[in-house]
Amino acid sequence: MLKGIYRTMAGKSATEKRMEMVVNNIANALTPGYKVARPLFAGTIKDETVQRNDNRVSVPNSQINFADGSLVDSHIDFADAPLIETGSTLDLGIKGDGFFVVSVNGKNMYTRNGQFTLNSEKKLVTLDGNPVMGDGGEISIDGKDTKIEKDGTIYIDKSPADKIKVVSFEDKKGLKNYGSSLFINTNPNNAETTPEKYSVEQGYYEASNVNIVKEMVEMMSTLRAYESYSKVDQFFSDMVSKLINIGRV
Repeated sequence: MLKGIYRTMAGKSATEKRMEMVVNNIANALTPGYKVARPLFAGTIKDETVQRNDNRVSVPNSQINFADGSLVDSHIDFADAPLIETGSTLDLGIKGDGFFVVSVNGKNMYTRNGQFTLNSEKKLVTLDGNPVMGDGGEISIDGKDTKIEKDGTIYIDKSPADKIKVVSFEDKKGLKNYGSSLFINTNPNNAETTPEKYSVEQGYYEASNVNIVKEMVEMMSTLRAYESYSKVDQFFSDMVSKLINIGRV
């Protein structure tokens, strides 16, 4: 019975963590460059259920056992989202593989959110003020006409000035959410690479890849699981109370 109580409490904890991620996904449905995250629990996934390709790790819900309750990691779905046209000169979207490189406190971070602007020093920065990196370091744009080619080359008043740095990784599992649609590379052996197929689209930014309908279905499934664990929890509580009363007789 004690084992059953432990599994029930662990299951409730796991569904709570699962719900937190679902709610976070829904809250970021309109956040540019946001990528859907899913929890991974200790000892819950069979190797044969993991389907990998260049952009995502897909784990069917029917193959996940939440009984352990120990959150060990999360996987991020890096599937492309639609590009939204804005016409803004400094809005950029990546079609295909790759990430923009952003400097945060001197450390490289990576993002698909290409909503950029200029700071007071004419540096290309994110809306949070973090410098966007080019092949020559921080990018300065000071001119009347700015044209950015599909390979990322920047022309200012028709003269080449720099090139937007776009990188990828052979193993994207090392990329973790940092916040503000930024990702940090947690694996020092996972070096930056140049993606084979990509294009930089000026006047566009990438939307979130959250599918609201899918997230609502996930939320309902998680709620049902939590209700089931709660009923079992109540059953064990009633049983323990009866055993205590019997022991007093």
